[in-house]
Amino acid sequence: MRVLALVLAILGGLCTVLGILTAVEVVPAFIAAGETTSLVAYNTAGWGGLAVILLLGCIAALHVHHGHE
Repeated sequence: MRVLALVLAILGGLCTVLGILTAVEVVPAFIAAGETTSLVAYNTAGWGGLAVILLLGCIAALHVHHGHE
């Protein structure tokens, strides 16, 4: 479970960084339907939501591992 928690933490951190880079428009929005602010906001929210889910999964994996010791 420690390996799973580590993988989820790394992926969650990468999603957080990508969300920040998308918010400041260093990385362009992945949906290329036009250059509007709403697309950047939707992509940033998507990266942030994915990061939260992955980091919560990391916490759950650590909790399950710690409970078995």
